[in-house]
Amino acid sequence: MALRTLEQLKTEEREARRRLIADTARDLFSRKVFRDVTVREIAKTAGVSVGTIYNHYTSLGEVFLDVFLESAKEITDLMDSALENKDGDVFRRFCRTYVNYLNENMTFFQMMSNFILGGELSEDGVHNLNNSMRSMVDRIEQAVILASIQKDTRIAAHALFSALNGLMISYGRYPGRTPEEIRQHTLRLTDVLAATFEASTRE
Repeated sequence: MALRTLEQLKTEEREARRRLIADTARDLFSRKVFRDVTVREIAKTAGVSVGTIYNHYTSLGEVFLDVFLESAKEITDLMDSALENKDGDVFRRFCRTYVNYLNENMTFFQMMSNFILGGELSEDGVHNLNNSMRSMVDRIEQAVILASIQKDTRIAAHALFSALNGLMISYGRYPGRTPEEIRQHTLRLTDVLAATFEASTRE
């Protein structure tokens, strides 16, 4: 086996350091509101300097995006699994899969909302975000088609994406309710939304 070159070793070291920063940030985001996390806090927890973070990221927003993109890959994988299982009500199960993930990963949902509402990103960051969002909507469109909705499927997918996210905006952190109560309520609403959506788009 050929020995790795010095350049390859440097690349691997750089990727490992970036991975450490992103993993540390994700852990911090899971324990507090992500907007309250600072570059200095990430650096201290990861055991690196603030300068090291800025060697890998142009801004804190880019750190947010890196963590978001990793979670986006997780949810698209779950979407794919839901689409592959053709048993039973695929459309309803797909919608529940999406909402379940948001319930269990509220930081991801908050980040997505932040970016959609105009979070600051570099040109490359915007490109990566758009690709990730497009990938999610692609899966939603597949679910729409599997539900026998054949007219304007892309618009229907956008409408469903908006409705599911709106459900979480309204009830995802409802005061005075436990996480399990919120999960059960949002899933009940998801079932109603899925049934209503199927019925209305077939008219």
